Amino acid sequence: MAQPFSCQIDLLWGDLDPYNHIGNVTHLKLIEECRARWMESVPSHWQGSEQGPVVANINLNYRRPIYWPARVEVSLTPVRLGRSSVVLAHEITAVEPPHEDQPVYAEGQTTLVWIDKQTGKSVPLPTVMRELAGD
Repeated sequence: MAQPFSCQIDLLWGDLDPYNHIGNVTHLKLIEECRARWMESVPSHWQGSEQGPVVANINLNYRRPIYWPARVEVSLTPVRLGRSSVVLAHEITAVEPPHEDQPVYAEGQTTLVWIDKQTGKSVPLPTVMRELAGD
């Protein structure tokens, strides 16, 4: 099984919605930021001018509101590989106050599919991503 990847992110005042908690769009941005940092950490070229990943599906279950100010930890773990796709489990948890069972704000999954950028058709998952995801 692949190793989890995580990053800590400070939330901004501008992330608040009219109900004074972090809005649902911000949750998706947090997941996107963690995914981008994970992909930057891949030690090889996983994207070229001809092919690369697109988000095919995102599932997000909101467990509790996040209020500002907050520092959160966003984690992702590759959980399933397909011919041209990888499914990433993700979770947003509290960083502060520190204790053993951090509250989970949201959790879910994202499916990335590698495509040919010219045709839009799926292509086999790059070897480096397959290895990173634990295949």
